[in-house]
Amino acid sequence: MKTSVNIFSLCLVLLTVSHTSADFNSERAKVTRACSYTVDKCVQLSGSMMPDTDAKWCTLLGSSKDGVTSEQCLVQLGYCKAEESTALKNGACAQSTSPQQTSSAIKISVYGDISKTTEQCQSRIVSCTFDTSVGTVLKQQEQFCKLMNLGVSGKTTNTCLSQSCTESEFAQLKTTACSTTQSMRFSDVIVATSLTCQNGMETCTYSTTTTTTTTTSALALIRAQRYCDVMNYKAQVTASECLKGQGCTDDEINKLKAAACSGSHIVASLVLLIVAALYKLL
Repeated sequence: MKTSVNIFSLCLVLLTVSHTSADFNSERAKVTRACSYTVDKCVQLSGSMMPDTDAKWCTLLGSSKDGVTSEQCLVQLGYCKAEESTALKNGACAQSTSPQQTSSAIKISVYGDISKTTEQCQSRIVSCTFDTSVGTVLKQQEQFCKLMNLGVSGKTTNTCLSQSCTESEFAQLKTTACSTTQSMRFSDVIVATSLTCQNGMETCTYSTTTTTTTTTSALALIRAQRYCDVMNYKAQVTASECLKGQGCTDDEINKLKAAACSGSHIVASLVLLIVAALYKLL
């Protein structure tokens, strides 16, 4: 009788281990669709083939591209919470670690509303953010209200999301995003410039060149948050010259440069976009 009890206990242990063991795919099935779409986007930006084993996922999730780690791509550029990013890596690498940072209250609220939208809307949210340099800056700084009110010509948030999100979905996202007032110096300076200047920043910094090339693009520099480097980059024309040519005033340019190089690499984000793209455009 004692032997049968021991065997029964052993079976329970084995079943428990089997049930609780996690791999990448099982962890990915638990994240939001927006996070899952972010994973696909980050794989694309890495220039790698889609991993087909946990070992390959583990390698990819521990790598970096153009100064941007996989975690930064998932969490700061995309729509995975820090906890989700850690869980994905834990599953792929058969490890058990805690996230180095926790998601902010505003991020949790916004992401909660995003998860309630349709899969098509969540996919569009990811695309709309990755496809604009100014939007990338706002997302990095968790300036969700500014992001939802982005008015860059041809890339307005409302226009972009309306292709896959309903008016009610957009309205709810905007309400939640703007429920808390947040301030980041560089973001504040960006939105304080004229729409003409904001459009100029997008023109001077957005590059359609894929990040799989060896040449660092403006967006790659932005994603790496090397904002001051971009603002001080010198090619055939400077960032300031490009911005002025696109309609920014000297005062706006000076304020952008001051914010970019004020000591916070995140605050500096938009100016970085500028010179980096210049290099690509020239």
